[in-house]
Amino acid sequence: MQQLPPDLVPTSYELDEDHALLHLSWSDGHESLHSYEALRRACPCAWCSGEGGFAGNMSATTPLSPEMVTLYELTMVGRYGLTPIWGDGHKTGIYTYERLRGMCECDECRLARADKQPA
Repeated sequence: MQQLPPDLVPTSYELDEDHALLHLSWSDGHESLHSYEALRRACPCAWCSGEGGFAGNMSATTPLSPEMVTLYELTMVGRYGLTPIWGDGHKTGIYTYERLRGMCECDECRLARADKQPA
């Protein structure tokens, strides 16, 4: 993940329930898009992603219930991250600002990542 300048932070967010998208506005004017499903599958908590050499319980093929991909709220964690509160009660994943910015699904960010891929 790229390291962000210390003054680059999310300034607001919108939960688009109709399209299951999180819209994050950033202090540099960028508007990030994150699908609820992609966020849930990328949960960085120990239970989902694993730790200490043990595999987590979340993968690209893990079946997800509607509750697991219903985002109710975001809470700030210090000055470095956000924690989603999911419909099934899960709320232990801390998504750093760097992680969120690196996961952005907007066309501009997808194109930039594709350009960095080795041929």
